[in-house]
Amino acid sequence: MIIFFILLLLFLFLPFLCFPNCSNPEGYVDVLIVLGCPTYANGQMSLTQKMRVEKAAKVIQKYHIPVCIMTGGKAHNEYSEAHVMAQYLKTLIDIDPLLEDKSTTTYENMKYCQKLCQEHHYQKIGILTSGYHTNRAYAMSKKFFDDVTMFSAPYRFTIKKMIREYLSRFQYIYIEIKNWLKR
Repeated sequence: MIIFFILLLLFLFLPFLCFPNCSNPEGYVDVLIVLGCPTYANGQMSLTQKMRVEKAAKVIQKYHIPVCIMTGGKAHNEYSEAHVMAQYLKTLIDIDPLLEDKSTTTYENMKYCQKLCQEHHYQKIGILTSGYHTNRAYAMSKKFFDDVTMFSAPYRFTIKKMIREYLSRFQYIYIEIKNWLKR
């Protein structure tokens, strides 16, 4: 019974154990990638989007980052996350961000941004997302980029967000194990 309890605890904590923190401190990068998140069904920005974009504006100004890529397609409704966030960013600072508006998942954000970064020869990559999402996003980013710095945006804590992130971590672990077994 004790062994079962220990295995159950390990299983429950697996999503926390498998995702390391990014060791690079915030600083200058060649490009800042801002990960998307859904807009409201009526096309208005979500609070999470606003917090990410506002943090992006501060980071771009503080570290004099020359290029920003906004990510996110029409994952949850008819509105492109990248377009909505880019419009708001332009009201905060004078920048014309690149758009990656085909993705519907974090993994696709990384995959499509990798192509953009290779085309433009960006080496030092910054990725900005909400604090609860940084560890999983960092784990994914290491598959696509060699030099990654994570930037954490503030977020409003909700049980729904935490459960979704927890389950998404399990899903990503499952995908990685499946890919590893195929080798």
